[in-house]
Amino acid sequence: MADGFRAMPRAFLFDCDGTILDSMGMWLTVQVELLADYGFQTTPDDFARFESLSMMGECCAYHDTWGIGRDGQEVYDRLMAMLLERYRTVVSEREGVRAFLDAARAAGIPMGIATSTPENAVRCGLQAHGLEGYFDIIVTTGEAGASKDHPDVYNLALERLSEARGMDVPAHEDVWVFEDAVFGLKSSGSAGYRRVGIFDPHGRCKRSDVQANCELFIDEFTELSLERILTFEGER
Repeated sequence: MADGFRAMPRAFLFDCDGTILDSMGMWLTVQVELLADYGFQTTPDDFARFESLSMMGECCAYHDTWGIGRDGQEVYDRLMAMLLERYRTVVSEREGVRAFLDAARAAGIPMGIATSTPENAVRCGLQAHGLEGYFDIIVTTGEAGASKDHPDVYNLALERLSEARGMDVPAHEDVWVFEDAVFGLKSSGSAGYRRVGIFDPHGRCKRSDVQANCELFIDEFTELSLERILTFEGER
């Protein structure tokens, strides 16, 4: 490589909601609507404590907290129906993300999704914008058995991506995680991954907190290039 450049990253792992898709505003709205259907008046802030959980974990927590539905599964099914409709009709992609994904694919960098959202909802949102083909695998926190407060979902995604591409599992420092959630940035950083922090103005995380927990920070993918990733050490 030329002076000042690192080796090409071995893999990219992306969060989906708030990172690839501009969907966090929708999530905050649909949660309030769900509880309103059960007769409870809530605000988006009432759901902040559940954000790192898988969707099933969240729905079980809603049942336990507010007593809604027969069980978490009923709440999950109702929420999923609402989500799928909105992923198809309301959610958009983050600005500049397609051009960045095109550049990464042209460079031959394997890409996967590590998410707290169920796979069918993620695929629905990606398919609505023609983005599914960029990613070899989608792995959820439900499959990993731990929330994004822990790095398990990133580790499992990297293992499956490596298997899908027929490559040895690379060292974490050769892999970049793209996240808007501070808890995900912290846990992936603790496991040694490099991180791009994306600020989501519709999410719950403070811009300064996202900026403080990543190697590279962006407000939109229009600010990011492969060259910037390869030369990131000069920014810190």
